[in-house]
Amino acid sequence: MLKVIKAQGQALVSDSGRWGYQHQGVPVDGVLDSFSFNVGNRALGNLDNAACLELMGKFVFVSTQPGKVFMANRGAQGVLNGKRVYCGQVLYLQEGDVLAIEPPCLGLWTMLCVQGGIDVPIVMGSRSTCLAAGFGGLQGRVLQVGDCLQAGDEFQPALREDIRLAMPLATFDSSGALTVHCLPGPEFGELTDHSRQLFEEQLYTLGQQSSRMGYVLKGTKEPLKLSGTVSMRSHAVHPGVVQLPPSGQPVVLLCEAQVSGGYPRLASVLSSELGKFAQLRPGQGVHWVVVDAAQATRLQLRHSTELRRYHHVIESNRGESHVD
Repeated sequence: MLKVIKAQGQALVSDSGRWGYQHQGVPVDGVLDSFSFNVGNRALGNLDNAACLELMGKFVFVSTQPGKVFMANRGAQGVLNGKRVYCGQVLYLQEGDVLAIEPPCLGLWTMLCVQGGIDVPIVMGSRSTCLAAGFGGLQGRVLQVGDCLQAGDEFQPALREDIRLAMPLATFDSSGALTVHCLPGPEFGELTDHSRQLFEEQLYTLGQQSSRMGYVLKGTKEPLKLSGTVSMRSHAVHPGVVQLPPSGQPVVLLCEAQVSGGYPRLASVLSSELGKFAQLRPGQGVHWVVVDAAQATRLQLRHSTELRRYHHVIESNRGESHVD
């Protein structure tokens, strides 16, 4: 359905991830923002786990046959046949149409969902690209000029094309910083009293060395310190774990993170909040808020309620498919 005619950056095939193989050393991979991924697939009438594209940079596609696409992340922007298009709206592509995806105005990554999903082989229960091991996605690699992507044929009628959804905006405070809620990790208590207080009080900025494996957060006041030497064996980790390397600057593990590590685990980001990091750019700020189990449950329920609200709007505004 889509042929790549220009590629400046990195583009991957992704779905909800490769779960259940971490004990074998296989990373989860999958999308950075599961909320937008779910909404995008629902808007197109796809199965919830239909594979999409995640793009960083500028990419241009030509449509090889009629079909529908949906830019799912807040801040996404592109140009369809010379006309500017934005996130949250179903776009109907006819054969020969040219769609240019531009860098988003929020974060670094654009999520492009395709009606029927990207049709690539399922490997270990997922279509996601595992760059570290070179499998999954399209031949285990990033997209390049000349690649042709086919769409699946399992979908229902999509959201009407005259409806545009207001895709979720990660909450920023008045200073422009992102507020992220987390549960204390096993080694949070190993921080000095001053560092435990500092963890929530100081602003962190996203470092340039960040990647889909992990985002490095640099404290604007001072690094965090442990009360003593902590000797640890390697232990299991997962996306959302906040580690503290010797630099004293926290690292938030993301979708391509390793499955084990030996750094102290300061916190675990709520699963409903992890997608917020998809809207961050290097230099932007993060404030941590440590919550208990009851507060985390309330935040998770609020997240689920918001997702159901999007589902209701989509189900109430489905149209007929234009795909022949």
